[in-house]
Amino acid sequence: MRLNINLASQKYEHVRSFISRARAVTIGLAAFTVLLAVLAWFNYSSSINSNVRIRQLEQKISGLQQERAKASAVENLPENRDVTQQKNYWNRQIARRAFSWTQLFNDLQKIMPGRVYVISVAPELTSDNQLKLKLTIGGEKNDALNELVKRMESSHKFRHTELKNEQVQNDSRPGAPPLHKFEIETFYMGRLPGPARNASREGL
Repeated sequence: MRLNINLASQKYEHVRSFISRARAVTIGLAAFTVLLAVLAWFNYSSSINSNVRIRQLEQKISGLQQERAKASAVENLPENRDVTQQKNYWNRQIARRAFSWTQLFNDLQKIMPGRVYVISVAPELTSDNQLKLKLTIGGEKNDALNELVKRMESSHKFRHTELKNEQVQNDSRPGAPPLHKFEIETFYMGRLPGPARNASREGL
């Protein structure tokens, strides 16, 4: 006697429908893989171009540094020392002439808080032809002087503003408030190129 026993949970399965779904999933995965491959190629190509550009810029920088070193070596030759000194002297004179006292005080007036005033200004030309100012500022209130430092730091006319010293002087007059003094160092960016006007008044 023979018995036919079906152990499957379902007696019948739509094979064609299953194959269609599997094919759609396979096609989708293949398309996604191709997309990832294309993106990877673009990223790789972009990185190669960036690396080439970086190497070109590094080569240009290296070439400029070599040219600068050669020029400095030529300037430092004993036979060229007089010419180099004259060139540096006239470059410094041109930079000095470009400084304007009128423009400086106009720029300071725009950012100066109330009841604060300039006691002294000492300009100094650095070795790289930057104009460094040593300012002594006075006022009755410490907060106003601190506000001036903040305004100078946010201004495009002054760079690297530093508070070097602070003093408080008592006034000899009865009932007069004490005088606060700040010593400030900053680099002034308000110089204009060209010949100086009223050199006797505005030159350094």
